[in-house]
Amino acid sequence: MSAMASPNDEIVKRIDGIYSNKNPNSNIRYVINESRFNASQLCKTKKGIKQMSDEWLREKQGRRILKAVNGDRKLQKDIIQALKKGKVEKVLSRVGKDGKVTTYRLNSNGEIIGFWP
Repeated sequence: MSAMASPNDEIVKRIDGIYSNKNPNSNIRYVINESRFNASQLCKTKKGIKQMSDEWLREKQGRRILKAVNGDRKLQKDIIQALKKGKVEKVLSRVGKDGKVTTYRLNSNGEIIGFWP
């Protein structure tokens, strides 16, 4: 394991959680979550791709998604197809110093666009 240059370095390399939406009345198939503590921000890769953007999730043939689903290629493909069809919600969960969690909806560029749900 290499030393991190900043507390966010390791976070940039992975997805915190992918959840399947079992609600048959919802258009959303998956929820992808990223967590941050206090004022920590979503980062960008060395190529300038913002964390939690659609581009970041699909980068390198969806390697981050594959890792998050423990190598299940069928599930990875399904999530990528759902992302392309707008059937994935991306969420930022911010944990405050007091332990309170606030969740935000993210757009295709990884930008906060409102509260979630």
